[in-house]
Amino acid sequence: MNDQTFIMIRFFLYLDLMLLFGLPLFEIYGVKGVLKKSVSLFSVWSFFFTLISAGMVLSLANMLLVAQAMSGVSDPGELTLHIMEMVVGETAVGMSWVIRFAALVMAFIGLGLRLRHVGLSRYVLTLSGGIALATLAWGGHAAMNDGISYYLHLLSDIIHLTAAGAWIGALAAFTLLLCIKKAEKAVYASQLAAALSGFARAGTIIVLSIVITAVVNFVFIVEKPLSTLPGSDYGLLLLIKTVLFFLMLLLAAANRFRLTPRLETALLQGQYKMGIYLMRKSIITEFTVSVLILATVAWLGTLSPGTGME
Repeated sequence: MNDQTFIMIRFFLYLDLMLLFGLPLFEIYGVKGVLKKSVSLFSVWSFFFTLISAGMVLSLANMLLVAQAMSGVSDPGELTLHIMEMVVGETAVGMSWVIRFAALVMAFIGLGLRLRHVGLSRYVLTLSGGIALATLAWGGHAAMNDGISYYLHLLSDIIHLTAAGAWIGALAAFTLLLCIKKAEKAVYASQLAAALSGFARAGTIIVLSIVITAVVNFVFIVEKPLSTLPGSDYGLLLLIKTVLFFLMLLLAAANRFRLTPRLETALLQGQYKMGIYLMRKSIITEFTVSVLILATVAWLGTLSPGTGME
């Protein structure tokens, strides 16, 4: 298996499914008033159709590479047979593929509801996207455990993934909303500031979920951190991921406690364009950092603690 290809596919699959879950979730709780019309920028058929289709293609590619690595065969016929054995044999990995594809088919159904039942469509897309995203946990490090530890680790992974998806989806939405020309209009900017302020409450829950599950996952994965992490590729990537995450926290704190109040004050004074500019710059930076974290996560998932030790 080409490790670089596998890591790239994992990265794009994570990003795709997190957006598929996070964007409609943000539509449900994060947008009101005039913002709802602007949300159509990322709610059009073509955008979600692309996300769902890409999720299927990337899942298939991931499935083929995993099956090839597990079986050691490269012949298409034998590889297909091995995949069928994994699925029919009801292995955890095989069943996660089936559930993911079923969830993506359900997402297509949800997308078809948008013309007449927009609200219902959002809930179906969120649910199906969340299920598809959760299945990625079966391809993580939880398989290292047995018994109750396996299920606790798996549950922690699922919560971690969905919380991260909610955060990334919100960041992607705010990036789009802040970059359109309407952001410089007073009414729009006022509701955008309210949405940013409102997300602060949801963001607190998201961050706490990510931090708690990250600690739980660390305890399950790394048994002897002082001996296995130093000098290892896993340890280096984990350090990079941690630094990037703290950078995201700093940016999120700046948005909540400095930039959002500053924007609200500027709106009262009728001088808010600089506030929109600074918020746009901060949100784009935070979203970029989140994508970099996903890249490290995609790589970390292919390694074990101690890999690459000198």
